[in-house]
Amino acid sequence: MSLELLKPVSENLIDELDENYSQGSLFNKIKFHREQSGIPDINSSNLCIIGISETRNSYFESEIHDLSIFRKQLYKLKQGRWKISISDLGDLPNGNTVEDTYHALYDICKELFSKKITLVIIGGSNDIIYPIFKSFDSYSEKINIVSIDNQFDLYQDSDIISGRTYMNKIILDDSNKLNDFTNIGYQRHLCSYEEIELMEKLFFEKISLGEISENNMRAEPIIRDADIVGFDMKSLSIFGDCNPNGIDSRLACILSKYVGQSNKTSFFGLFDLNNNEVSNKLYSEIIWYFIDSLNNRINESNFDDSQLFFKYIVQTSGRDIIFYKSKISERWWMTVTSASNDKIKFLPCLESDYKDALNDNLPGRWLKASKRI
Repeated sequence: MSLELLKPVSENLIDELDENYSQGSLFNKIKFHREQSGIPDINSSNLCIIGISETRNSYFESEIHDLSIFRKQLYKLKQGRWKISISDLGDLPNGNTVEDTYHALYDICKELFSKKITLVIIGGSNDIIYPIFKSFDSYSEKINIVSIDNQFDLYQDSDIISGRTYMNKIILDDSNKLNDFTNIGYQRHLCSYEEIELMEKLFFEKISLGEISENNMRAEPIIRDADIVGFDMKSLSIFGDCNPNGIDSRLACILSKYVGQSNKTSFFGLFDLNNNEVSNKLYSEIIWYFIDSLNNRINESNFDDSQLFFKYIVQTSGRDIIFYKSKISERWWMTVTSASNDKIKFLPCLESDYKDALNDNLPGRWLKASKRI
């Protein structure tokens, strides 16, 4: 079992946290993988945290990240009135080869997913998303991936899975498990014309840095429908001296909040970390907002229940689109019907999509989704 490969959290670090962090801190909420007691009982956990240092296929120059700095910053934050159970399972050491690391992570993700445990991964590079994706191989549904990144990572010039090619490898994977890929935060001057053309050809969605900065709500329904969310820390505006433009700290926490709210998201990763104290403070806050929203998740799926949802039927361009609005969260969905098998998908959307339909304009998300299914 690959969980046994995980290295426990340092006893020195736990002792330091225990001595310095007061009651009410997140530290007192965590069940740790320790040298003496071993891995905690994950069957009672809602959320597990794992550190990773695998960056050999990063493509970008990477440094070894000291995850103890991140843990110090995260666990000194105050916990909310959270009912969820959280376990820190320690760190996954690098295998002899990158493929060994991929295989171990694949097994870990598969086991946690089978137990319906959400996993947060801290560290490593973007290519780590590939084995996470592969861990869904026995899952009956197709997978949605959201990448918060300033680039698309669709390079096709290498046979190696790397931080710049992993999405192309997922698209071409024999399993044909990918339903949708969305990029949030791309910067046009960092993306090739060929990559943009491919995104359009495959009817994938994308939101530029300017668009998401102007209206962060555009990301919410997309993230709500994601199984896997990867957040590249190189896309942040604080990333060293190499990124003059990027996602600011406030927006990063808002996006993380959306990830936590999503009932569908099983894996959330922060990749390509910057190894300094200010960055680790931000990473810890990003995860705090994720945990806070995860604790308050609302399971909204019984769309036929009129006690829970308003239902609106709108005829647009000769098509009937059914919209649902939750009476609890006030979130919106719209139906998309497959032309091949008449299967109905409930696609998360915004109220603005409903208003577009009222004005006889097919919502952009609906158009792309209808072409994919």
